[in-house]
Amino acid sequence: MFLQKYLSSIYYDLVINNYDYDYLMMLDETNFGKIYNVLKKYNFYFINDIILNYIEIFFMTVEEVEKGIIKLREKLGDKFVYIIGNDMRYLDEIIDGKEEF
Repeated sequence: MFLQKYLSSIYYDLVINNYDYDYLMMLDETNFGKIYNVLKKYNFYFINDIILNYIEIFFMTVEEVEKGIIKLREKLGDKFVYIIGNDMRYLDEIIDGKEEF
């Protein structure tokens, strides 16, 4: 499975134990990589934790994720990544695709 390219063996094992294997197999590697790069672009330093706890984000389109990140930045300010890192529940707003935060 391609997730091994992105995760340490510990995180990979946690993800495999956290999600149904068939569900993980539905991930599109190309889309996953694009979203991974969007998260890196915005300096998300906890991408492994996002993969572990919010893998649904990687089933979304790049445009949806980027739009959600921009809305969270507008809502939370310049330190939005730090704030999200301390309370990852904000990522639910990206997944839910809320029009207003």
